[in-house]
Amino acid sequence: MADEHVRVIAQFKVKPEHGEEFQRRALTEMVGPTQGEPGCISYDLWQDRNEPTRFAMVEQWVSQADLDRHLALPSLHATLRELMPLGDGTVQTGFFRLLGGTK
Repeated sequence: MADEHVRVIAQFKVKPEHGEEFQRRALTEMVGPTQGEPGCISYDLWQDRNEPTRFAMVEQWVSQADLDRHLALPSLHATLRELMPLGDGTVQTGFFRLLGGTK
């Protein structure tokens, strides 16, 4: 049976001069608060080892409804509006479901 959990991977580039500010703010304003939300299994910020201005937010949610609640939060939208100018304007987001393997 397929896993009902939802995994999200959002990849983006940050302008080199804003890398440290982005990391600090993303960790304190997004990662920390989101990890305590209902239905959040994991919510982590990753940095590309070979390209340090490239980041990925890797998330796992119990259900689509939990993710939808998170995405509707006004605080999330406010934080994203403030963080987006630190990047190059492109975000690639994928929504995945587990087909086999481990959770």
